[in-house]
Amino acid sequence: MATEYAYESGLDRRAFLARSGALAFLLTAKPQFSWANDESFSLATRPLDFDVINRAIIESVQLHLFPDDGDGPSAKDLNAYSYLLWAMEDPDNRADDDRQFVLQGAAWLEDLADTELKRSFLVLSWDEQEAMLARIAKSRAGENWLSLLLYYLIEALTLDPVYGGNPDQIGWRWLEHQPGFPRPVPGKTYLDF
Repeated sequence: MATEYAYESGLDRRAFLARSGALAFLLTAKPQFSWANDESFSLATRPLDFDVINRAIIESVQLHLFPDDGDGPSAKDLNAYSYLLWAMEDPDNRADDDRQFVLQGAAWLEDLADTELKRSFLVLSWDEQEAMLARIAKSRAGENWLSLLLYYLIEALTLDPVYGGNPDQIGWRWLEHQPGFPRPVPGKTYLDF
């Protein structure tokens, strides 16, 4: 019996999220990460912040996870990078060391592309980037890193626009979601309490 993948069956991203329960699972269980015991994870550099290079790498990876393919909003449409920056300021996410892990993963991906292909991840073609991401997804650290980025993408898709993602309720409209009441307002958001 041949394996049929979701994209081969005509199942779109929205239907996949709705049918698989993936959305509920992703929103209730933030992935735990570790790279300490993963031999394939190594870094020559220690990134300090979300600089121009790290931003470009992360935004590129976000677009691979939620592409501009006509099947729902893309990561760019969701303002996913800006939301990620907001989420990195959450005290719980800081305590989980998410910020450092996201930065480490971006640097690791760049180092890997440079070591193996002698080029920056940013100048690789879409297909070369896909192949690099598929390769790192086979390692525990790479899978954890991509899972964490996907977790924050799902949050950018579903949370109230006051938190920086989901501009003009684009994610809600795509999901046909009716928000709860009362909605948060600036100055009275989760981080303000």
